[in-house]
Amino acid sequence: MSLDQAFRLTSILLAGVSFIALFLESHLPGWLTFLTGVALILALVRVAESDSDSSPEARTGLPTAVWNVLVILGFFGFWIDSLLSGELLPAGVRFLLVLMVIKLFNLRCFRDYLHLHVISVVVMLAAASLGAGVWYFILFLVYLLVGVWTLLLLGITKQLQDPNMPAPVLASQREIRGSYSRVTSRVFRLANGLALFVFGVTLLLFFALPRLQAGFYQNGQGAVIRTAGFSDAVDLGSIGPIKRDPRVVMRVEPLGRAPDGKGRLYLRGIAFDHYDGRSWVNQLSRRRVVREVGPGIFALNGSQGERPEKPSLQLKIFLEPLDTPVLFGAPFMEAVSGNLPAVQVDVSGSFYLPVPSVTPVEYVAVSRPTAVLPADLQPSPIVHHEAFLRYFTQVPARSDRIAALAKTIVGQERTPYGQAMAIQDHLSRNYRYSLEIPLAEQTNPLEEFLFNRKTGYCEHYATAMVMMLRTLGVPARLVTGFLATEWNEYRNHYVVRQQDAHAWVEVHLPHSGWIVMDPTPPSEDISDMTGSWEGWASMVDHIRLLWNRVVVQFSAADQLAIVQGVQVGSATIGQKVWDSTSKWFTLPTSWRERIVGLHDRSATGILVAGFIAILTGLCLLLWLVGEKQLRYGRPFSKGNIQDDRQAVTKLYEDMILGLSSKGVQKSASTGPLQFLDTIRTQWTGAFPLAATITELYCRGRFGRTRLTPDEYTIAQNTLCQLMSLTRERDGETEKTGAGNGI
Repeated sequence: MSLDQAFRLTSILLAGVSFIALFLESHLPGWLTFLTGVALILALVRVAESDSDSSPEARTGLPTAVWNVLVILGFFGFWIDSLLSGELLPAGVRFLLVLMVIKLFNLRCFRDYLHLHVISVVVMLAAASLGAGVWYFILFLVYLLVGVWTLLLLGITKQLQDPNMPAPVLASQREIRGSYSRVTSRVFRLANGLALFVFGVTLLLFFALPRLQAGFYQNGQGAVIRTAGFSDAVDLGSIGPIKRDPRVVMRVEPLGRAPDGKGRLYLRGIAFDHYDGRSWVNQLSRRRVVREVGPGIFALNGSQGERPEKPSLQLKIFLEPLDTPVLFGAPFMEAVSGNLPAVQVDVSGSFYLPVPSVTPVEYVAVSRPTAVLPADLQPSPIVHHEAFLRYFTQVPARSDRIAALAKTIVGQERTPYGQAMAIQDHLSRNYRYSLEIPLAEQTNPLEEFLFNRKTGYCEHYATAMVMMLRTLGVPARLVTGFLATEWNEYRNHYVVRQQDAHAWVEVHLPHSGWIVMDPTPPSEDISDMTGSWEGWASMVDHIRLLWNRVVVQFSAADQLAIVQGVQVGSATIGQKVWDSTSKWFTLPTSWRERIVGLHDRSATGILVAGFIAILTGLCLLLWLVGEKQLRYGRPFSKGNIQDDRQAVTKLYEDMILGLSSKGVQKSASTGPLQFLDTIRTQWTGAFPLAATITELYCRGRFGRTRLTPDEYTIAQNTLCQLMSLTRERDGETEKTGAGNGI
């Protein structure tokens, strides 16, 4: 393959890789995806079918003015798209692909290829801004390798097209010009060596520089997960639709000790106090700024759940971009720490960011759960402030049937805690859980749930319990958040999905304060993943968490931790890698044993060993390809025999040029053997060298077998010796330098 053809091929591959990255990270229109794919395929076909001696001129028949008009129309379409959709970045991404398609059909000269390079770079940046996942990292490495090849070929082909470059004298100088401009072993090794060097420098800069969380291309529109139940007003039944969405919204890692609940972790969001019969409203939504007691540490002055006998629970939370500013944590949060601009809290103890974040947020939530004190297990007079009762014992006008049902359920129980336990037990035992409930369409959905259908999901159970407690004079409120049950054993963290959205009840006891209660029975609609696939899913999620931490959220603190870790543990890294690798390759009794048991085998060591193995394999592959190229010639060319004939012909023509400059002329009608007789007659000293070149030329040009690389090297060296000979002519000595050889 000629250098010119290789340059055009790598340019189109750059555009193709960037398009694939954008396709995987965003939702592109079908017609635009199809059109871009067709344009890339046709461009590759044109390059593959083009002659190696052809230049990248005039690939299409349409005049330039037509393509310019199409670009202008695309620009107007971009503004119309942005105005109709209301989103600037997605419209810009679609416009970029339109420009790419136009340029792929209009590759006429090197300037057009440079334009294609610029478009591909911007498309890669846009793909990164829409969500740089693990697949993007793989495609980025491919883009890096192809980019190095393209830049190297660009420099060479640009030199070939320079009209000011002096004409060469020997074929060895024409090796990078004309039809003999080939991808040689030297070019192959140079390009791959540069790619590995650039990759190494990229890794060095990656770990030396923390991520910046600002800029035009920061995580863009469309990447924010839309949720329900986390605004100041929520309709009854709004959480149900999102409980079918399996997307991950956060990952929660307990610090220090395991959370209470034996596998169930409540992640509190917003508390609601007012119910009008169809919707819940948070009337205590007024927020105040939480004081920053230290760098990145936001703590309340006091918390209603502070008990010296109840230790705090710390959760490290990696929160995906959501359309709500709520910061989730276990009940009841009293402090938040992390790289956060500011933190706010409302009267009910819910924590917020100032605005919803469009980037992943990592923070530590400190909570102190409350327990039921012995004093609340005995009947005692209950005294609440009037304003407190106005908010947390409010009931809608139509609640007579609900009040009668509540009295029937509690019977002779007189303590608020006993009454709450009786109602919770009644709902969880006598009602069925299901998401197939159109209760939001009913005039009174709560009574429909309690007395007719007796089937619903968490919102209906929590609302029913709150309303029945309030009719008995027990303060209660509804809380929305997430109930985490999916445990990932590889990193010891919870995986929280949209389908884990949940609603439960907080009951206020006179001495204990607010406590968590949940009347919702187990789900029958959503089944957990079982079998060996559960292990694979956990491992994939663990890799995604590492990716988010090490790549997306890499910070100055992570940078410092890496340096400290290298200083402390450098002496044992090799042993850990060896132990982890040997354990991984030891044949287990079952594949599930290998998957589930990975958390006991130093996952970090396995990842490091895997990275080293992949890098070693890549280097070995490049070495084998290079050796094959040296042994068998140019593996990138389709017509190797024809190429060798052209190469040896150039050498023979250089011999003719050199001898002509020394006074030995060859006419057009003289054959190679006849010209050899002329050399013997006119310059006897040059005859042996000329005979060697002529023999190799005749074999390579007219024979059925190809010249070996060694024979071609002999021909080159012989030509250099011939050009360095001196010939006595008219009493003067003519010399040619030997430095022009290869």
